[in-house]
Amino acid sequence: MSVERNTPMRALFFVVALLAALYAGYWFIGSSQVETRAEAALAQLESRGWEVDYTDLSTQGFPSRFDTTVTDVHLGSPDGQVRWDAPFVQVFALSYRPNQVIAVWPPEQRLLVAGQPLTVISEGLRASGTAQLSPDLPLDHAAVESGPLSVTSEQGWSASLSRLLGAIREAGAAPATYDVFVETENLVSPAVPVGLDLLRLDAQVTLDQPLNRHVTGTPHPRSIALREARLTRGDVAISARGDLAPDAQGVLAGEVTVTVNNWPGLLDLLQELEFLPFDRRALFEGAFRSLAQGEDRIEVPVTFTNGKVEALGLVLLDAPRL
Repeated sequence: MSVERNTPMRALFFVVALLAALYAGYWFIGSSQVETRAEAALAQLESRGWEVDYTDLSTQGFPSRFDTTVTDVHLGSPDGQVRWDAPFVQVFALSYRPNQVIAVWPPEQRLLVAGQPLTVISEGLRASGTAQLSPDLPLDHAAVESGPLSVTSEQGWSASLSRLLGAIREAGAAPATYDVFVETENLVSPAVPVGLDLLRLDAQVTLDQPLNRHVTGTPHPRSIALREARLTRGDVAISARGDLAPDAQGVLAGEVTVTVNNWPGLLDLLQELEFLPFDRRALFEGAFRSLAQGEDRIEVPVTFTNGKVEALGLVLLDAPRL
């Protein structure tokens, strides 16, 4: 009787042992493939003329994760204008969901951009991405986030923010269409020396090619549906919404509606930054007062046409080229 009772237990033991052995084999094969693909990607950069150097590349995390770490990373472009140096970079993936990855950067990195040395200090800088399970590996969604982050140049300028969140996901509305969201808090840069409490972009963008493993070059926007572009400083807030697209020359064209809360405060801010000459303030103040009709909130149509950005019958600046 005891032999009969032990037979099912022995069978169960062997099944469990077999499954464990198979999973262990899967993990070691998978980790080997992860390392092989990472090494192949770095080798491909090297074959294109990039300078590639690192001390070690290894994968750990058995049994549930593929944790790949590259230490003492040094990458340099063929023309010597771009260089990246970091003590490490890590890429994490669950072994049972290898199509979802997380990349983690170190607290300090050094960059060389256009011959300009930069130091990047960050807290919790990481990115994540998920590809759909199909042969083309189309992007499903991705995000990048960070706590306090600063960039310091040896040429004497610096930029910083207290929080960063950027995200993109497939919209499904049309081929190669994506929802894009970017938000920063307490942004200070040479372009915005007074600092911005909040900077936000929320848009739906259609690209000239889908984001998948076959993507070539840099994808370019075909159309931009701007849900909200918003910046705030103190009690001054500016937001914009509308539809934009590149014209035949690749210059942004279309129309957006810009809403300003506390327009007198905006004029004060522009004058403080010397963006608004004193002799032109009266012109803008009269136009804004007429639009506001006794309120501190105005809406202004802004057109992007013939390579120019125009509002209130005035040419403000050149339209950007995409």
